[in-house]
Amino acid sequence: MAAVALAVALVFVFEATGADILPGGRSADPAAEQTSADQLIEPPAPEASEAPPEPVVEDWTIPERYSGQVIRRRLRTFEPKLLALTFDDGPDPKVTPRILESLRKHNARATFFVLGSRAARHPELMKEIADQGHAIGSHTATHLKKPSAARAVKELDWTESVIAETTGRRTSIFRPPYGILNNQTTAEAIRRGMAVFLWTISSADTKKIGAEAIASNVINTPNPGDIVLMHDGSGHGDTAVAVEKILSKLSTSGYTFVTLPELLSAWDEKKRVDEAAAEAARLTP
Repeated sequence: MAAVALAVALVFVFEATGADILPGGRSADPAAEQTSADQLIEPPAPEASEAPPEPVVEDWTIPERYSGQVIRRRLRTFEPKLLALTFDDGPDPKVTPRILESLRKHNARATFFVLGSRAARHPELMKEIADQGHAIGSHTATHLKKPSAARAVKELDWTESVIAETTGRRTSIFRPPYGILNNQTTAEAIRRGMAVFLWTISSADTKKIGAEAIASNVINTPNPGDIVLMHDGSGHGDTAVAVEKILSKLSTSGYTFVTLPELLSAWDEKKRVDEAAAEAARLTP
């Protein structure tokens, strides 16, 4: 598979970086994978003897009103008890399967914002995430804070290519590393019409606070339509434990766990109903 060839072609240098902190948390571990620009390569073309690739299915679509928009707040007038769990920095062969098992057990769906560098290493996990009905979004290839404009294009192109190669689907959702909005990567994602997601609840799982505290940060604070920030990158075993606790508790409280495209569709329907009601009221003598 071309994605496996990608993984072999990449050489990773791990270096600690400071995190830009937003209210409610930060979007990634401070130790992020860095890769030089010339190591981001296009997937190699298949040899003539290979069968043609399967067609890419357009999926994970978002309502038009959210195209090219930044989503950082929940819809305040939203009543259905829907909750969107989101996971950054994966996939990871130790953490992600444990989270997937809990999601499967509770018939819950979630959204995974993957790093292209890790997605290329674990194509089997990418396929499993998609096959289980979860959504996948881009978190860039190598988690850079302030890339150049050219590098931002390459980061997004490469990650979107890996997602398409490993799942057969294209993504239209993006989460910026560290939640940074004022950089070239976010600007490029907006230019492409992607929905750019921050979060409305942080589990604070980038801190060493343990599974109980991570779960408590989510269980005690949700409102219908909230977007929860979590991580499934390397070293987030406590998050995997917390996910089981969160799903068990909030499922009994009537919450349904959905993907971000599903949540946006529900928001869109609510807005269309409200807009129609407002127009009808305006036309009523």
